[in-house]
Amino acid sequence: MKDKGSKYRRRQLGPLERDILEDLTLGDVMYAFLLSARSTRLFYKLARERAAYRYRRKRAIERLIGLEYIQEYGERLSITSGGCNALEQVVGKTFELLRTAAWDRKWRIVVYDIPEKYSVLRDKIRAILKRAGFMKLQNSVWIFPHECKELVQLIKQEPKLAKYILYGRLDRIEGENDLKKLFQISS
Repeated sequence: MKDKGSKYRRRQLGPLERDILEDLTLGDVMYAFLLSARSTRLFYKLARERAAYRYRRKRAIERLIGLEYIQEYGERLSITSGGCNALEQVVGKTFELLRTAAWDRKWRIVVYDIPEKYSVLRDKIRAILKRAGFMKLQNSVWIFPHECKELVQLIKQEPKLAKYILYGRLDRIEGENDLKKLFQISS
């Protein structure tokens, strides 16, 4: 047994040693979690969902190639003129439905603040909103009298842009009568 005066004292742990021990402990906890039945079921469920999604996506691409809407160039896919025409028809029908729907007395507002490095995407969003019938209130603030959450969600599918775009619904807004005239809405 060693006494207090012994030259073999127990050294205190420094920050590096503490980090190593914490990492080892965390690894043990993660290992135990991964071996639990619940996490294994969750892992397999997620793996099945991802596999099903990949299968559906592959089948959809095969259908689009069969319809000659897209072409395959090695590992790349490219939209054809037929695909552009089909997309234009679908988008046009959607926009027409938006314009002809009865007004529910609520205003939809889209606000975005997209960095300059994504200016090309910002210009495309602006063009889509104009084509859909939105009116520009201010720079990057657009308003529309009909439900269009699906359109905004479609725009937000671009991962780079999702965090820069906000969508909201307003019951009232200043200058509402002027907006009703612009959108040709009767009170």
